[in-house]
Amino acid sequence: KGVFLALENHGGIVDTADNMMPIVKAVKSDWFGVNLDTGNFTSEDPYADLEKMAPYSVTVQLKVEVNPGGKGKVPADIPRVMEIIKKSGYRGYVALEYEAKENPREAVPKYLEVMKGLV
Repeated sequence: KGVFLALENHGGIVDTADNMMPIVKAVKSDWFGVNLDTGNFTSEDPYADLEKMAPYSVTVQLKVEVNPGGKGKVPADIPRVMEIIKKSGYRGYVALEYEAKENPREAVPKYLEVMKGLV
């Protein structure tokens, strides 16, 4: 009791919100939700997928890139992502999961400041 089981959108059968939603809806437990990884959806519009799944989130991992259509990573619209998260009613922690090419020692502090300014 008091521990959530979270399903992450991490490729395969959960690479889009349309694929993930039936699984989420099938689990009838207050202790189940989504570990929303903002950079993992591969649909043509990952922001629409984030909007669909954010209300089910129990944890959030923010990435600085998205992968529209699974065609390659591009910079994420972080203010848009944070707004989607806020509008969903999510009230937990947002972890920065940094995987981009820029030196993390230089990039992570900058992205953390951006995130702080948006909460």
